[in-house]
Formats: sequence, C-alpha cells, structure tokens
Amino acid sequence: MASSGTFCRNDALNLRTMPKDFRTAPTDIIDFDTNGPMLMGHFRAMANPCSIIIEHENIAQNSDAIKQTVFNMAKEVWRIEKKYSRYLASSALSKINDANGKEVSIDQETFQLLNVADVLWQESEGIFDISSGAFRQIWKFSNQKKIPSQSQIDKALTNVGWKRIHFNEHSVRLESGMQIDFGGIGKEYAADKCAATASEELGSSVLVNLGGDVVAKGPRLTGKPWDIGIETKHGGGKVWKTVPLARGAIATSGDVYKSITVNGKRYSHIINALTGYPAPNAPNTVTVVAPNCTEAGMLSTIAMLKGLDAEAFLEDQGRPHWVQR
Repeated sequence: MASSGTFCRNDALNLRTMPKDFRTAPTDIIDFDTNGPMLMGHFRAMANPCSIIIEHENIAQNSDAIKQTVFNMAKEVWRIEKKYSRYLASSALSKINDANGKEVSIDQETFQLLNVADVLWQESEGIFDISSGAFRQIWKFSNQKKIPSQSQIDKALTNVGWKRIHFNEHSVRLESGMQIDFGGIGKEYAADKCAATASEELGSSVLVNLGGDVVAKGPRLTGKPWDIGIETKHGGGKVWKTVPLARGAIATSGDVYKSITVNGKRYSHIINALTGYPAPNAPNTVTVVAPNCTEAGMLSTIAMLKGLDAEAFLEDQGRPHWVQR
C-alpha cells in the first residue's frame, strides 16, 4: 500500500516525475528505454506508474528477448489487477462482493490471498481488515470537507468483520452488505509475482517497482545493490533517504498523497477497522524491508495503523525500517 514512494534512483529514475502523458496512459502499453547494460520498461498498473529494470551484459544482442520478458512480467501484473479490481464488474473480486450473501467458487490463488488477509488481520489484532470496504462510502479522501458523522461510521461498522467471512479452499461467502478489498495487499502480492515471472536465463539483475512497492531479484550486474530512494514526507519526488537493496523487497505505506485535513487535523486514508476512523497520530510514511514485498507491505501498513506505537511495533518485528513523522 504505497501511497508514498520508494523508487529506484539509478540513472535518476523517479517514477513520480514521469511525463504526464505516460502517467495516465492505458494499460497493456510499455515504454522501453535503455542505458548501457540496463533496459527499463515503464507501464501503468493499479493506478500507479510502474517499472521493470533488467541489467544484462549483452543487452543489445538480447534486446528482443529481454523486452519480451519485461512484457510477460507486466502481463502478470495486469492479470492480477483485472482479476482483483473492485472497479471491474467482471473481476473475481466483484463477483464475490456482488453475491449478496451467496457462496462463490474461488480458485487456489484467491484462497491464498484470503489466507494472507487472515494473517494480516491476526497480526494487526483486527485493526486491518479487508472487509473494510464499507468505509469507502463515507471516507472519500478526495475534496472531502468534513469527516463522517458517528452515526455514519456506526452504520458502516455493521458491515465490517473478518470473522463474518466464511471461506475454504473452494468457496467464499460474505454476509449480505459486506465487501472485501485486496487493495491493502494486492499490489505487494503482484510485485512478488511479477519478479518471480522473470526468466532465469536472463540472470538475477532484475528490479520491479510497482508504484513504490519494490522487489529486487538479485544485485546489479556489478554485484552492487540497487539504490532505492525513500521519498520525503513532503512528496514531490524528493529523496529523504537512500537504502541499498541487493535482494528482497521494500515497501512504503503513507498518507503523503492521500489524506485530508479538517479543522487543522490530518486524517490518513488507512482506516482502523475496529473504530472506523484513521489511526490517530499515524506516521507520515513507514518503509520496511523484508524477504518479500507482501510481508514488507503488511508490516508497513500495520505500523501506520499503530499510530504512536508504530516504531515499537516495528522494533518487535526485527525488520529494517524507517519512519517519517
């Protein structure tokens, strides 16, 4: 859930300063660029600018094969987006949400994501819950001038509750009125799957960046780590700190680009599922490094919801992390 940025700084690649015409480009289009041994593919997915970077000692001779690999990797991201988008009536997610209390058949991938959601719910002690879709109706975070009333929040809370979701390996059923949303884990999961799609024949110098959720399959061609910039809490693509990443993942959660201020008080877009309100005193951004992006994103999101206890929670996890307040 990277509403604030982490991005690869190699060769001044900053995803937040891409040309405006590309940032709003349709999916299924990749813009390729090369720089020495580096080939970069830029595309759009999940409402974010994304990139895939591959370094290869014979980049010119293998250009077509590498471009095909990048396209196949991007196709995996687009596949996941279309499958779990809440904006597409034909998506697997929409079919679950529109079932009106009826049981819906699911495949192994959806079962796996539901299990990840269960772990996230347990680790967060219930404050993060993918059944929080009802809150989207009252917390807009786009030109919102006032916060929802307590009665609106109470009504939304009646349609939230992970334990009211019934699922097994073959099916899932939501109680009538409930909705789920994989937005809190979907992009990180897609980043992991995208990196796993990279052809082994092209080596491991592969970096995936899905709107700030970053996976390094291996170090750069020189053996050195990639330099990953953490965006300042003030936004605008300026770098606050640079983190070396040779292998693994880094994810940033934050409210730099998605929050509201009402009567002088800032409200983050990440909602506590137990209260219906954004966590008070939440950090501006939380960045976590972990073996995979799914874990990094889970920890950064939970930390945001912990408010003043974010740093203590992250210390207990034992993963490298950085917090901006």
